[in-house]
Amino acid sequence: MIHNKSTHPVEVKKISIRIWSLRDEIEAGIGRRIKECEAAGVPLYIEDIKKFYHLTNQLPTNDNVVPLKGVPGKDGISSMMEEIGEDQKTENKEEFVQGENLTEENKNLQKAEEIIAEQTSQGLENNTPNPILNRPYQRQAPDLDKISYGFCFLSDINMEFMLNFTKDKFLRGQSVTIDFLIPNNFMMTADVTYCHNFAMRSRIISSSRPDYRVQCHFNFSIPGERNNLRSFLKSIEPSINGDKKKVKKDAPAEGEEALEKNEEGSEQDSAAEV
Repeated sequence: MIHNKSTHPVEVKKISIRIWSLRDEIEAGIGRRIKECEAAGVPLYIEDIKKFYHLTNQLPTNDNVVPLKGVPGKDGISSMMEEIGEDQKTENKEEFVQGENLTEENKNLQKAEEIIAEQTSQGLENNTPNPILNRPYQRQAPDLDKISYGFCFLSDINMEFMLNFTKDKFLRGQSVTIDFLIPNNFMMTADVTYCHNFAMRSRIISSSRPDYRVQCHFNFSIPGERNNLRSFLKSIEPSINGDKKKVKKDAPAEGEEALEKNEEGSEQDSAAEV
């Protein structure tokens, strides 16, 4: 439905997207850095990754905020991952035994912690990057099995929220990364606020059919995301001419013209009689 019968151009287009968990992205980045450092024979350095994703404990704490449990001598990423690991063990204590069957999600982080602890004990810890690693960190997608594909309509995107269709389910409050598959592609970090299976009774059988409707709220946690989204929204705005069209008055009908002539004739006759 077009509001007030507007004559403005209306375009309904959809673009393909990829969605994955922000945690999977961080773990994949640490895993690639471990392999890179091992191949180059240099000490492991992940300070740039922690700074890029704001995983350091350098922010001031308020009096009304309960601090997270931390161990002295450990950095922010270590404490965060320990807290996540403890919560997962508590929730899944009936299914898993502590210290057995480590999942793939925690292997890279635990390996990084072990390497950093070993370097610290040997005096090899260094807060400055090796010349081989002296370059800006670039975020990359995780493995293909952790990526969910979908699409979204251009009318469902604004500077705050976004609605899309995805193949996989996401949890409410989960931090995700959205990759827009356009010529000038860019990534956005967001929090899932709504996820619902909208096609429970659908009989369409297709491997690419999305099953879930997901609403995400952009958090702009990575520098440059706000400018990228703003430039993208401006580029898809339809072009509207500012000149107003002149409205032509309708010509009077034939009956109205005859009536006017009769009235003029009667007025002239009455004036002649006087």
